Parts: sequence; structure tokens; C-alpha cells
Amino acid sequence: MSKRLSTKEGSSIVSKLLVPLAGTLAFVSIVSFQIYAEEGMFFRVVLLCIGLGISLTVLFLSPAGKNFIIYFKDSIQEAKRVVWPTKKETFQTVVMVFLFVLLSAIFLWLADKFFEWVLYSMVLGWK
Repeated sequence: MSKRLSTKEGSSIVSKLLVPLAGTLAFVSIVSFQIYAEEGMFFRVVLLCIGLGISLTVLFLSPAGKNFIIYFKDSIQEAKRVVWPTKKETFQTVVMVFLFVLLSAIFLWLADKFFEWVLYSMVLGWK
């Protein structure tokens, strides 16, 4: 991925408190949504959205949040470089998987019938 993920910013006490602070703000906004059950739904939703927005802002301003953003951008760039199979290759792979599953099912059915015949006819003599 990227060499930018290793930052020295994460050593201060403030940066270590930003992630729990963001979690606490999110928790408080969810609890306040429940506490104000008597108020109108619009007020409650606005309160929840503002609280979660502030929480996400605090989270993404922390060094861990910045590292996550860098990681996410690098992941998107990596996904753009993936060579996807063609329609023909996909169809051939699907056919091969179905044939393998079909042959496995037939083999397991035959093995089951063979062991059923051995157990019931030969060993127990029920049939």
C-alpha cells in the first residue's frame, strides 16, 4: 500500500483521546435521540445527524482517521488497477464450477448408495 500510513502524530495525548471522544459523541447523540422521544421526529433526526457529523469530524481529524482516509484512497487506487475477467472467462469459470459440483454430487450419491447397500444388505441383512 502506502508508506504514508506511518505517522509520528499519534504520540501526543490529545491524539490518543480523539478516537474515544468521537465514540462518546456518537453514543451521546444516539442516546439523545432516544431521550427526546417526546419531541418531533424532525428535531430528533436533526439532533442525531448533527451529533454523528461532529463525531465523524472529530474521528477523521485524529491521526487514526487520517490514516484510514489514506488507506481508503490507496485501496480505491488498487481496485482500479485490478484486471477483471472478460465475459467469456467468467462464463467458462461458472460452467467449470457447476460441472465440478455436479460431478461431486453424483460421486457422493453413488458412495452413499454403495455404503447403504453394504451396511443394510451385507452387514445387517435387512433387505
